Amino acid sequence: MIEPTTNSIPGAVPPQYRVLSAADAAMVWVLKWSGDADHVIANKLGTMPSRVTSILTEQTHVGSKDKATKMIASPEKV
Repeated sequence: MIEPTTNSIPGAVPPQYRVLSAADAAMVWVLKWSGDADHVIANKLGTMPSRVTSILTEQTHVGSKDKATKMIASPEKV
């Protein structure tokens, strides 16, 4: 008998991950600077850790680091 090698359920729908916007990308930097790990940031934003890594290595959302710096330097008054 062949035993299954994964715990996947046949016909199950795979989880959906969010695509990050420019505002989300800036938030990734803020969360990283506050000490969160990549996988924790991904979990908070509902996406994959590889998408967080691509932002932090500036492969995607180029300029988000500058936007995050401006967000921290001059926060909007509520």
